[in-house]
Amino acid sequence: MPAGEILGDIDMTPQAMIRSKKMMVLLGSALALVLVVGCSSDSSEVGPPATISESLPSGYGSSSAAQWLQSGSGDSTGIWVNGTGKATGDPDLGVLELGVEALANKASEARDMAAKAIDATVSMLKANNIQDKDLQTSQFSINPQYDMQEIRRCTDGLKEEGKGTECRTEFERVLIGYQVTNILTVKVRNLESISSIIDGATEAAGNLVRINAVNFTIEDTKALLEVAREEAIADLLARANSMATLSGVELGKLVFLSESGGASPQSFARMEAAAFGFGGDQSTSILAGELDIIVNVQGVFAIAD
Repeated sequence: MPAGEILGDIDMTPQAMIRSKKMMVLLGSALALVLVVGCSSDSSEVGPPATISESLPSGYGSSSAAQWLQSGSGDSTGIWVNGTGKATGDPDLGVLELGVEALANKASEARDMAAKAIDATVSMLKANNIQDKDLQTSQFSINPQYDMQEIRRCTDGLKEEGKGTECRTEFERVLIGYQVTNILTVKVRNLESISSIIDGATEAAGNLVRINAVNFTIEDTKALLEVAREEAIADLLARANSMATLSGVELGKLVFLSESGGASPQSFARMEAAAFGFGGDQSTSILAGELDIIVNVQGVFAIAD
């Protein structure tokens, strides 16, 4: 067949050429997809190994256990358990945060007022057998005090402020004086004297008195810690044995153990009735209550062969 006849049968218009290019692109994409699928099905690679946090037993959130595992000292197999112990004791130390706060037009005047009030307070504390070692200044400050005041300003040329036809209302910060604050942290070893100390502070400082907090704690917690720790270990062993029995395995040796908690407990007392110059002869009632020391332990046991 002559070449001219062959060329005559082929559609060489621009529309036909564009359709041919689209067909070639689609054919190339399909071929690439087949190659990708084929490579994926033949691959024997697996995903990256689980991280340490993924290897930890569900619900276990101890950072110390995770660090132990990360250090290479152990792995995630075994029986992981927690134990809790509690010991209860009576507080033997009261901690008061009390002091004075004075406001005056001048900083020097406010300082003098606060100084006289705090001196009278310290004298009262020493009269109640508070030693110098149990007195500590925890806060002292001198600060300007401001108030927001509403001011009417006029801009139509009148000399007298606040009067005119073109006026607006503005708020301006105005200095009203200086405030001096002096707060003491007081350790009270005779808890029965706390009520009288609070009442005495009110009388000594008058309206300048400030009582921010009344806390109770146990100064030496070693004995209670031992009791709480013993209970926590017993709880840990009981849980581990129960888990081993229920899962049908034999409990192995303890391979990891850590402890948390056991900090000196504190309670915040509520003042039932405070005179503060308003209650007449009624004294302040302070309730100490009891304090709990909590010890938490975490352990990992091997599974015996």
